[in-house]
Amino acid sequence: MGTIKGSINIPQRYRVAIDARFVLRPLRGMPQYVYMLCQLLPTVMPEVHFFFFINKQFEYNDDKDNYEKRLSKISNFSNVSVVNINAETEMLWEQWLLPKKLKKYKINLLHMPGNRVCLLSRVKQITTTHDLMEWHSLKILRYYKNRSLKENFYFFRQKAYLWTVYRLGLSFSDHVLTISQYSKRDITQSFPKLKNKSSYVYHGIPRGFKPPIDNTSKQGVLMLGGDSHQKNPENMLKAWAQLPKELQRAHPLTILGFVGGEDSIISKTIRALGIENDIIIKGWVTEDELIQAMQTSKVFIFASREEGFGFPLVQSMASGTPVVTSEADVLIEIGQDAICSAKAEDFLALSSAVGSLLTDEQLYNEKVKKGLTISSKFTWEHTAEHIASTYLTLLK
Repeated sequence: MGTIKGSINIPQRYRVAIDARFVLRPLRGMPQYVYMLCQLLPTVMPEVHFFFFINKQFEYNDDKDNYEKRLSKISNFSNVSVVNINAETEMLWEQWLLPKKLKKYKINLLHMPGNRVCLLSRVKQITTTHDLMEWHSLKILRYYKNRSLKENFYFFRQKAYLWTVYRLGLSFSDHVLTISQYSKRDITQSFPKLKNKSSYVYHGIPRGFKPPIDNTSKQGVLMLGGDSHQKNPENMLKAWAQLPKELQRAHPLTILGFVGGEDSIISKTIRALGIENDIIIKGWVTEDELIQAMQTSKVFIFASREEGFGFPLVQSMASGTPVVTSEADVLIEIGQDAICSAKAEDFLALSSAVGSLLTDEQLYNEKVKKGLTISSKFTWEHTAEHIASTYLTLLK
């Protein structure tokens, strides 16, 4: 994690609560963000007593052995209490059970770091809204013909709840934190009243993402297995399939983290392109396996239609592997001149960018060097210090 430059002085022992439910989930993206905050903030603010509220009953938690190790680590701080609140639904946890615990433990400030808001509490609140993808895709009154009336009512209730969280909840928050300049601009354009009570700070890079000792044996093209429309997997697959056959043989495509089935857009596109026997597909991998893949791959293709930050982009640059991205605003913001980019729908241009990196040694080395320089600025210590300073402002 590195060394914290200095703790922030607090005049008295305030009580700060963090919604730490994501610490119990598979460690990617948002869970990584929450877990790192839970490790660093108690060190940055030693005079604050932190209460980390979790939910061991949530059905999509990681394996118990995995998350118990993380809980043990964050429980070791003398100024931390981990409090479990069992609930079968997130709505019940957030809006009914959590407010009771805030009152019981006399909390001064609540941080909801996972795109949610606690509506039924008067405790001061900071919300991390990573992006507005949920909000932009929200269609409350959509009726699904292939679902029963009961199922449609369930989805309506969920959508209505999300509408309330974003439309009303964000305005109730005392501060809205986000993770990129792009996300902040999107949030303040969508909700102008938040302009004067919002800020952004970039993520840091988890430990282990660094260049390999031997940078000459890199081989292959890497992509991740997200199969949502936002992740744009079909055009990344088409981009690789457009490479000359000799490049395909020299640099096969590996897909990591694929959990879809035969009806997934990834599976359908692979069959349509006839490349079933030419690529490697792996399911969910550990962070160590992801690090190894990023260190040993020649090129990483990450051409999402939209991202709130783009964790894998920074991780790949830090691993010494250049990246081909889409022209999504935040990817251009983060990658700057270290990336090769093209429009998300233009698989021919994406393919050309991948081919250039695989065949132009001078361009390749230039992008590797720039990626390492840019990624070195993304530290969790800086993230934690910005958030701690925001806490202090609200507590005062």
